[in-house]
Amino acid sequence: MARSFVLVIAFALGAIGCAGDTSATGASPSVTDQRFMRVSAYGVSAEVPGDWVATPAADASFATGVSASPGPGTRLVPGDQGLLATRVDATEVGAPSDLYYLAAKGPVIARFRADRRCTVNHEHVYADHAPTAITGHIHSPGDFMASARGTCSRRHLKTRWSYFVVAPGFGPARERGVPGSGLYVIMAATAAAPGSGRVLHQLVRHVRFGQDNVADFVRAVAKTPV
Repeated sequence: MARSFVLVIAFALGAIGCAGDTSATGASPSVTDQRFMRVSAYGVSAEVPGDWVATPAADASFATGVSASPGPGTRLVPGDQGLLATRVDATEVGAPSDLYYLAAKGPVIARFRADRRCTVNHEHVYADHAPTAITGHIHSPGDFMASARGTCSRRHLKTRWSYFVVAPGFGPARERGVPGSGLYVIMAATAAAPGSGRVLHQLVRHVRFGQDNVADFVRAVAKTPV
């Protein structure tokens, strides 16, 4: 049961489709770079290039959020350009919190490692506090948070990608984001070219789950006792 749940969540987050013909909400005056527009759906918002197509993202496994890419109908896989920012509603799934920890820690980033066309250039684990059900330590917050970045070469196009994942557990990170969410994932990729690193950084850092962005989650976990 646990293994099958982790695999289902990993598949949902790695190849999530667009939610029918529904459109994500459009530009917001809070966007400071006029080449970008803010889009939002399901409590998740992001700033994406103005010429990208943005749609709500939804999956049968309760992963919902925002999807955007240079063309319509994106299914963000290693090598493709685009942005996918999703959360899993734990109240809808009804699975134990330790399973979100397992899903965050391995299967999604493993897709990049397994793809021969991709390289992982950098990884950083902000928090890895295994849940009580795994360690037996009754005071463990059960948090996992990590980021990674690298490159992929596919169909004669080289892309730079960035990845961020949070499984809040029951520690301070639980107070961030959208109430009831058990897992947050951001995946972004853009064509490798001069200035692409800045664009990629902007894509990731401007994603918001509720009112919170990546920096807010990192600050929350940094306060968690090990």
